[in-house]
Amino acid sequence: MLQVSEINDLRGLDPLRGAWRKLLAVTPGYSLFHTLDWLEETWEHYPLPQKLRVVVIERCGQPVGIVPLCVRTEVRKLGALRVLTYPLNDWGTFYGPISADPSTAIGAAVGHVAATARDWDLIDLRWVDEAGSEFMAVGQSMRSAGLEFRARPRMEVRLCRMAGGWNKYLASRSRNWRREMRSDLAALESIGEVRLVRHRPLAGANDPVLDDEIFETCASIAEKSWQAADPAQSTLSSSRVRDVLKRVHLRAAALGMLDANLLTVGGKPVAFNYNYLAGDRTYGLRSGFDQTAGLDNCGKILIYKMLEDAFQRGDAEYSFGPGRQPYKDRFATDMRRAYTFRHFARRSLRSQLMNFRERLASRFLSEQQIIERSLVS
Repeated sequence: MLQVSEINDLRGLDPLRGAWRKLLAVTPGYSLFHTLDWLEETWEHYPLPQKLRVVVIERCGQPVGIVPLCVRTEVRKLGALRVLTYPLNDWGTFYGPISADPSTAIGAAVGHVAATARDWDLIDLRWVDEAGSEFMAVGQSMRSAGLEFRARPRMEVRLCRMAGGWNKYLASRSRNWRREMRSDLAALESIGEVRLVRHRPLAGANDPVLDDEIFETCASIAEKSWQAADPAQSTLSSSRVRDVLKRVHLRAAALGMLDANLLTVGGKPVAFNYNYLAGDRTYGLRSGFDQTAGLDNCGKILIYKMLEDAFQRGDAEYSFGPGRQPYKDRFATDMRRAYTFRHFARRSLRSQLMNFRERLASRFLSEQQIIERSLVS
């Protein structure tokens, strides 16, 4: 028999810290975003009203599942909506229960939400991995709880799968691609020694001084990249997020979940690729190159050398994050989708107006057109 409870305060999660880490280790497809460390460092950064709703599932007094949820205010064209979702805010691509049995955990969490007082206008369980073990269980649990839902792809995620080794990967690329990589690498080598610097500290054995230096170097390159002028202000050097990403950086390093890469040409750092690590899987958070260096291909060569090194290390997968940028297709071997499962509260006018708009759009647009319009890149 399962016991389900809810925690609404960060301080109330502290007694769960040990259990959280144990469950994380057996969670399929876990990432840094699933850690309590991520939640603690990013929670206060969210600017609009929000409420924490972490559902804890126990069996015989022992936690067997943790489902971090929150109710966040989001401003839409129709006005402010209270959205019950996961506390990820599009930093990552896939999210779900922290449990060895995600399907049972999400079923218990959805049942709990349906049985408690409604403090939301819309349930929007975003970032559900179509290949995740709980994918079918999300819809089944909503249906069992009497919650009508609509499921659609929300993100396309390009991946480089590393089974088979580097030579097999190279053989899978086009002849023009291989020729281009050799040519671009030779062009950089004619300027100076080309070197990959990979910072992947072991858990509990990190050097905080070196960690800090690596972050600052990446941020310095980001400041000279096109992302620095991007209105989204979401790169490492952006004032809106720099401080919170720096704090997460230090936690990730201590957990052994940091993977930061630099490309140096003639001893000068010219490109960075900044990632989070989970076992043998790496998630690409941000990347960029120094536009003032006049080496337009250095970002591409960094990815090439980083993947070569990852193959040699025995990594299993690199995620390029969401989006269809052409360079991702050129390096990726696979694509997976993250889905959103939506339920519109019957007694919320704004939610029902949003539901009506989506139903109306489905009369004039094909399902594929609706998907294309709603994909997050």
